[in-house]
Amino acid sequence: MNPSPRHTRCLLAALFATLLCPLHPARASKGDAHDEAMALAEKSRKGFKVREDFWSGTCKPGEKKTVKIQLFKGNEYWFWLGSDEDFGDISFDVFDTDGNKVSSEATSSDLAKGVRITPARTGTYVAVFTIALKPTPPGQKIEKPAKIWWALAYGWK
Repeated sequence: MNPSPRHTRCLLAALFATLLCPLHPARASKGDAHDEAMALAEKSRKGFKVREDFWSGTCKPGEKKTVKIQLFKGNEYWFWLGSDEDFGDISFDVFDTDGNKVSSEATSSDLAKGVRITPARTGTYVAVFTIALKPTPPGQKIEKPAKIWWALAYGWK
């Protein structure tokens, strides 16, 4: 019995669809990092308006990254930094133009860290962060990522 052309096309379409599907879970992404930042924001954002725009990108493990931010005296801000996977420790603070740390309160989860600030003056501030890898336990071999996705969001009141 010869298959009909329609049957053959269906079989070929199913074969191609199977070959195109990944055999492993998709790698985390910028969206995952932003989701982690927003999950942490839910715990500390009471009364704060959260901006829809956010900064994002990738960094190497342990690499210091900076983001310049224009802040205004009289406002209070929360910043939330999320990463795409639980790689290790997140170090995150905000500094004024003189290099003084202005972060006053912090919160964190496995994949995010948040800091609250109330700027003493209007100006450009700098968010500085690193995402360091956890130490590898002796005798274990863990694949270390070449890059880590991050996302930085904020709210104000």
